[in-house]
Amino acid sequence: MQKRRTFTVMAILIAVLILGIGYAAISATNLTLNGTANVKANADFSVVYDTTHTVAVSNTGTGSTFDDNGVTRTVVAGAYSSTTVATMTVWLDNTHRQASAVYKIDNNSSELSASLEATITNVDEHGLNEEYFDPVEVEYYSDSTCTTPITTGEVVEHGDSAYMKVTVKLAKTPLDDIAGATFTVVTTATPVEI
Repeated sequence: MQKRRTFTVMAILIAVLILGIGYAAISATNLTLNGTANVKANADFSVVYDTTHTVAVSNTGTGSTFDDNGVTRTVVAGAYSSTTVATMTVWLDNTHRQASAVYKIDNNSSELSASLEATITNVDEHGLNEEYFDPVEVEYYSDSTCTTPITTGEVVEHGDSAYMKVTVKLAKTPLDDIAGATFTVVTTATPVEI
């Protein structure tokens, strides 16, 4: 009887051990993966003058030219020197007191939008000619007719264009001709993620 009891106790102990090992073999297991993600900021950002665009010009006087003692002067002319440089030449008089030119700017970026901001150095700023010219005006528009302004906070979406209108105004007529007075407009295009 003692052998039977010992055998039964042994059988129960073996069964408990087998069950314990069986449960341990099918319990949950956690697998962990630690990763690192990186992106190189090499998106193309290309904002340029559209050199195929014809610069649109306008003035407040009658006609686009005037006679300057036998020399015909064009009131305003604009051109593109390259995709990053443009020119504007203005001849004002008592009749033609204001002149404007409109330049096209393309955002050729494939993904990024652009915020545009102008830095203006006025006509001979802090010089002798400053009193004869009002501050140069620069506005950005979303249409070629310059009726819909791009306001602060708005951007030029990738693939879209903006139109920059630059206006030079005569403050007062000088006693002597002014030739070669300079001004500069630098447009800073800043990339924006949308």
